[in-house]
Amino acid sequence: MAVDRTLLFKASVKTVKTRNKAIGIGFDSTKDEIFKRTRPKSGFSPKAKEVITNITKLKDFLLQHRKDYVSAGSLISSDLTRMTDSERDQIDQDAQIFMRTCSEAIKQLRNEAEKKVTSSQIKEHRGAVLDLIEMYLKGVCKLYSEQRAIRVKRMVDKKRLYVPVKITFYFEQENQRLVSEMNSLVDEVRQIEGKVVEISRLQEIFAEKVLQQETEIDSIHQLVVGATENVKEGNEDIREAIKNNAGFRVWILFFLVMCSFSLLFLDWYDS
Repeated sequence: MAVDRTLLFKASVKTVKTRNKAIGIGFDSTKDEIFKRTRPKSGFSPKAKEVITNITKLKDFLLQHRKDYVSAGSLISSDLTRMTDSERDQIDQDAQIFMRTCSEAIKQLRNEAEKKVTSSQIKEHRGAVLDLIEMYLKGVCKLYSEQRAIRVKRMVDKKRLYVPVKITFYFEQENQRLVSEMNSLVDEVRQIEGKVVEISRLQEIFAEKVLQQETEIDSIHQLVVGATENVKEGNEDIREAIKNNAGFRVWILFFLVMCSFSLLFLDWYDS
């Protein structure tokens, strides 16, 4: 559906002119024949009123096309009456440029009031007027932002409703793959649990065997201690026996020596 943006265009042109007048830039009269109008009075009030008028035109334009603008992604509206996305994008672009231009015009009027006005009362009055105009512009900007947020939300909802079948099929396959992996993990966990139970049982048996071995080791230790004591006692007995038998061996040795000398003497005597 074609959108009539004539009012918005005229308001934009007026706002640019107001801003340029505030900074001292004039227009060539031969280039301004499209929108012929009476020459505005010079001064702060006409410029401020012109800015307010332009902001009001933007507000009226947004409200006039609000229904078609925010119907992006709607499943109920007809294609014959619905605004196209390119037209909505163009409205976004024009509205943003228009709001920036109005903001710059307000800044230029504020600078002009600060520099050229000498009376503090007039300066304060113009500052209050510009504050009100700026608040009015912010309200229109908020209106535009809300409309744009609704449009974006509906477009996102529409995309969610029209998810391609291929993507849905891919998600289903991915879900099946994840379920299969989870089942495999469950089987592995069950196998690990069985192995852990078997290991626990073997550990219990091993602990019992270790206790039995400790008992046997204690018994062997007692036997070794007893054998060591017996060996010590045997060594003492051997030492005692060696001491007792030492004198007996000396007498036997003396007897053998005497027998040897006796035999030698008899042999000498016979010869």
